[in-house]
Amino acid sequence: MKKHSRWFKCIIIITIIFFLSITPITYDKVIAAEEKTPDEIYFLMQMENFLKTNYVEDVADLDLLRGAIKGMVESLNDPYSEYFTPEEFKEFNEETSGNFEGIGVIITLKDKYITVVSVLDGTPAERAGIKPGDRVIEIDGNNVTDLPLSNILNQLEGDKGSKVNIGVIRGDDRQVIRFEVERDIIKTNPISSKILGQGIGYIKISEFNENTVENLDKTLDNFKKGGVLGIVLDLRNNPGGYLDQVVEVATRFIPKGPIVNIVSKNGNIQSYTSKSEMSPYKLVVLVNGGSASASEILAGAIKDRKVGILVGEKTFGKGMVQRTLNLGTLGGIKLTIAHYTTPNGTNINKTGIIPDIVVEADKTNPFKDFSPLNSQKTLKYGNIGLEVLGIQQRLQFLNLLNTTPDGVFGPRTQQAVKALQQQAGLPSTGIVDTNFYKALDDAIYKKLSSREDIQLRKAIDILKEMIKENKVA
Repeated sequence: MKKHSRWFKCIIIITIIFFLSITPITYDKVIAAEEKTPDEIYFLMQMENFLKTNYVEDVADLDLLRGAIKGMVESLNDPYSEYFTPEEFKEFNEETSGNFEGIGVIITLKDKYITVVSVLDGTPAERAGIKPGDRVIEIDGNNVTDLPLSNILNQLEGDKGSKVNIGVIRGDDRQVIRFEVERDIIKTNPISSKILGQGIGYIKISEFNENTVENLDKTLDNFKKGGVLGIVLDLRNNPGGYLDQVVEVATRFIPKGPIVNIVSKNGNIQSYTSKSEMSPYKLVVLVNGGSASASEILAGAIKDRKVGILVGEKTFGKGMVQRTLNLGTLGGIKLTIAHYTTPNGTNINKTGIIPDIVVEADKTNPFKDFSPLNSQKTLKYGNIGLEVLGIQQRLQFLNLLNTTPDGVFGPRTQQAVKALQQQAGLPSTGIVDTNFYKALDDAIYKKLSSREDIQLRKAIDILKEMIKENKVA
C-alpha cells in the first residue's frame, strides 16, 4: 500500500506541475511543494488510501486520479472548462480540428440497410468509386447487415494508411461490388458558398476549424473570377473554434490594424492585428444568438473597424478563451485562461454584440436564446453543459421534450433523442452523433420551411445599395 501511495503522490505532483506550467511560477516553487507536501496533497493521499482500503471492489490508481482532476475542473463552476478522459480528449480534438481518420463517407440507416448518404470530395471513398446510395453489407469479408450504425462507423474509421474492404450493393443489382479503401486524414469543409447574382456572393462559415482559411481562400478566388462585388458573410449559429483561424479569416476582410485583444489573468494583453490592404468587397455580416466565441471575434472586429454592416440579432456573448492541456494517460482538460476584447476594448462576455441593424428572424423565432451547437460533438447520457442545453431547447421546439431544458442529459432527454431517431429512421441509441444532428436539422428545417429568411433578404438589399452607391461614386 505504501508503494501505491508513493506512486499516487508522484502522479499528483506531476499533475500539479502540468497545471502550473501554464501559470507564471518558478520551477523552485514546484520542487519546494514536492519536498514539503502541503496539507491538501497529504489529505488527498490519505483519501486515496482510504478508498482503496475500504471500497468493496478493486480501485485503479488512474481512475482515482482522473476523478480527482475532473472534480477540480468542475469546481471552477465554469461552463467552458472541461475534463476529458483519454478517449474523450481524442474525440474532442478530432471534432474541433475538423479532421479525422477514415474513408470519407456519411452513412445512415435507410430501409434496414446502412446506406451511404454522401461521399466527401477528394476522399479515399470517392477515389475508390463508392457512391451515394450504395448499401454497405460487408466489411472485411464479414456480413454487417444486422450490426448497429455505431458499430459500422467504428469499423470504417481507422489509422491513416490502414486498409478496409467494403462490399456494397447498388441500385436494384444484387451483385456485391467490393472495394479496397485505404484510410486517410479526412478534412471537413466548414465553408458553404454560392454566387447569388447581381455582383453578390454568399458565404456561410459553420465553424472555425483547421480547414476554414484554406476553403475560404478557394471561395474568394471563385468570387473574384465570378465578378463578385459584395459578400453576405453568414455567421449565424457559428459556435466558434480556433483563434488562429478566425484571426486569419479576419485579415481577409479587415485592413491594417487591430482585430482582437486577449487579456490574461494578470492583465497582460496580447493583440492580434491585420497587415492586409483594404478588401475589395462590400460586406454585410449576419449574426444571431447562436453566433458565439470566435464568430463574435470576427463580428466585433468588423463592427469596430467599420468595414462591414452587422445585420440580425444580438450574439451569444462568449468572450472567453480556452486552452487545452494534454495529460497523457490521465486524459486532458479545456481551461478558460483569458478573456478577449474587441478592437475598441469592449468585453462582450455575457452581453454579446448588438448588430448595426437589428432584424429578428421571426417574432416567434425559437432560436433567439438557444445555446449554439457543435455538430461534431458526441453527447450521451450523463453529459452536462451548454451543448446539451442546446439539444434540449431544439427538441422542446419540436415537441419531443416535455420538460424544462437544464443542460443535463438525463432519462427524459435520452428518450427525446430516441424519439427523433425513430422518426428519422435511425437506430434508437439515445446518443447524439453526426446522424442525429442531421436529423435534427432536417426536422427543424421542415418545421421552419414556410418561413422566409428575412435577415438574408435584408442583407442582400443592403449590399445592393452599397454596390450601387459605389458605382455612382
